[in-house]
Amino acid sequence: MARKSIPEIVPQDPGFIRDPDGFINVPVSKETRERLHALKASMRVSSQAEVIEKAIAIVSAIDAAVRK
Repeated sequence: MARKSIPEIVPQDPGFIRDPDGFINVPVSKETRERLHALKASMRVSSQAEVIEKAIAIVSAIDAAVRK
């Protein structure tokens, strides 16, 4: 079985976070940290901040859809 390769991460537009408002510095478990790194590669983004921004957007859209 051929191994699926992950394409090289291409730096995204540095303006991804359009209106920076602060930093989140919270303790996380080893599993969460590892999953964050895996999502970073899977989403093909260059920073953990982009993963968090996209994840929050996705969860917020699901939350809004459920509330309708």
